Amino acid sequence: MKQLDYKVFPSEDKTISVEDDKIYGGAHYYVAKDSIGFNNNKTEYVSSSQSIQFVEKKEDGTMTPGLQSEQLAMILLDRCIKLNKRFPSEHNVKMIAGLDIFLEACKERVEERISRGVMGKLKK
Repeated sequence: MKQLDYKVFPSEDKTISVEDDKIYGGAHYYVAKDSIGFNNNKTEYVSSSQSIQFVEKKEDGTMTPGLQSEQLAMILLDRCIKLNKRFPSEHNVKMIAGLDIFLEACKERVEERISRGVMGKLKK
């Protein structure tokens, strides 16, 4: 596993790792340390973690089942909408808009790939 440089503000901890590969540099399997939230003026992480496997089509045509990026974004979108109902904030509205833009771009990408006949194929 390769540790990524991303840090969740305001923490300085690197909490996300990826299974590295030669083709993508790691884009299909992630592990993130669990957090117990913001306590004592800092974000606290514990030793447990969760993994996310994204769907992967390998060069030989075999598939590794997993989540689609859109599914993960929809989970985040649903969470932001629900949290915004409880704790309304202009920041939440901005996050919701950003996720909507991401999902719109994903749909446009799929439509474009389908129209070119390369959807589901390892082609640019």
